[in-house]
Amino acid sequence: MEEKLQFAEEDRLSVSYKNSFKTYLYNPYNRDILGRSLLSWAKVLLYSFLFSIFTTFIFTISLWTFYQTLDSHTPKLQLNSSFIGSNPGLGFRPLLKDTNPYSSLIHFIHGGSGTWGDLTENLIDFLKQYDPGHWANAGTSQTKCHWTSGPRSKQDACEFNKEWLSNIGADIKCIEEENFGFSFGKPCILIKLNKIYGWNPEPFYNFTEVEEHPTMPKLLKMHIMDTWRTECAGKGEEIENKCPELNMVWLHCDGETAADKEHIGPLAYTPYRGFPAYYFPFYNQIGYLQPVVMVQLLAPSPGVFMNIECTPWAKGMVHDRVTKRGMVHFEFLMD
Repeated sequence: MEEKLQFAEEDRLSVSYKNSFKTYLYNPYNRDILGRSLLSWAKVLLYSFLFSIFTTFIFTISLWTFYQTLDSHTPKLQLNSSFIGSNPGLGFRPLLKDTNPYSSLIHFIHGGSGTWGDLTENLIDFLKQYDPGHWANAGTSQTKCHWTSGPRSKQDACEFNKEWLSNIGADIKCIEEENFGFSFGKPCILIKLNKIYGWNPEPFYNFTEVEEHPTMPKLLKMHIMDTWRTECAGKGEEIENKCPELNMVWLHCDGETAADKEHIGPLAYTPYRGFPAYYFPFYNQIGYLQPVVMVQLLAPSPGVFMNIECTPWAKGMVHDRVTKRGMVHFEFLMD
């Protein structure tokens, strides 16, 4: 008997709950929906709409005000105050970003029917902007700069022609017609100095600084000395003390380890062994072309995996092999 009464009470409560929920959804007596009248719901929706309009307006005004403080061509934070800093690194080509974007390995089989096609195509694509007249056709003129040219202004950009990458005295040249040396087993690797807005290098003019530099490679020191003797020695005190041809960010490439150095073979740098400083500073000029260097491996050992690193050299530049700061590293294997 007690169980029947309990079940009856539960049924009564269940029906009561159902009726209460239906009434909450819609009350037929006062026509409330979800506990509110139509007028109350209209007020809520109107308030929500006006609040959304107000917050959108405040956000738009704030965003517009923020963008007024920015320049489309000039970064707000520059050099040491920016994340990039004032110590430029290097980049290299060919780099097959489409097929393997995380790999820094340059691997190919040389010869007429080798596997170097994608590598040379990558170089061709990168060098299109260096075609003679490329920027003239785009309506932009470039300045013909020379060793005595001062730092760049914010309006002019120095000319750089890809034809300068052809070493006239070389048997195999770093040009498209000769597959940049890849088919002949004398590949050309393009090295570029990364752009940093407003950065202007401070070259080495003082021989004592060069000779006593604790980490500068000996071969590079000898090259700097030879450049001074060839270009500036005996041309007057002013020229000798500040040789225009030393106005450079020098470049040195070599194997990382002793074994790598043994197998990399001799290198040739075209058009210069570095980047002329008259191309700097970079101010995001229209038509600006960063200077590049073709580093040609003249006799690399076939079938040997090598780690190669390149470093730029000017006063104050820092090189860190662990973080790859101020340098570039890539692997090389020619079969």
